[in-house]
Amino acid sequence: MDDNKVAVLLEELMAQFRTFGEGLDILQGEIKKVKNEVTDFRNETKQRFLENGREHQQLMQMIKELDTEVIKLKRIK
Repeated sequence: MDDNKVAVLLEELMAQFRTFGEGLDILQGEIKKVKNEVTDFRNETKQRFLENGREHQQLMQMIKELDTEVIKLKRIK
């Protein structure tokens, strides 16, 4: 191969690698965006889970108190 053909081939390869690199950069940005969305979703889910746990404990306490009241009312009758 003569020098001109080698130069053209190298330029074409460099252009393709540049395009490939730009595509990778875009893909990396999209992956970071999705990763952040997943992290946000996980944090929101964890927060809701904790809130639901607290509400469950409160409901269980209320049920126990109501049960105690029912027992007292039954004794009065």
